[in-house]
Amino acid sequence: MGASQWRYTVVHRDDVGAALRQLRQEVYDRGEYYRESPDVDLDLTEEEFRAGLDPREDDDGLTEAIIEDWRERRRRPVPVDPDTLVAAQPHSGTHSIIDMVNGVSHRPGFATVSPLTSEELINAFGRTTPSADQVEEWMKAGGSPRERWVGSYVISYHDGRPGHIHFHGYSGD
Repeated sequence: MGASQWRYTVVHRDDVGAALRQLRQEVYDRGEYYRESPDVDLDLTEEEFRAGLDPREDDDGLTEAIIEDWRERRRRPVPVDPDTLVAAQPHSGTHSIIDMVNGVSHRPGFATVSPLTSEELINAFGRTTPSADQVEEWMKAGGSPRERWVGSYVISYHDGRPGHIHFHGYSGD
């Protein structure tokens, strides 16, 4: 499937981590994320699943590897919130801000959002206090050149005061 770009804008608050947590919950509640299709094999008992495998195709223990993978998938949680959703589909992700399970960091890192540096802000906007319109255009044009699963955020300004927090990134496989 490949990664998906996501971008969100929320009203500024001093606690970016709290803003991120609230946004992740809101996106989950609205259902605005990728959800893997139900796997009907997981409704089977292990005996039923084993019966569907062809023992003639068991080269080098392949059948046991298939069964162990099936067991691992059955152990995944049923999604009831953003974190259990990510745990339920660890290989695909949600293709949304929900994938930023490690919160906010000062530096770019896996499954986190971090601010652009002053240099990155100047390169992108010509100043360190961009307007909301500038940030929105930047995000629409592709935003941060960070790797997949590494999000960013930018605080935009209105009349010299923080106005919004803009979250941007790419995630999902």
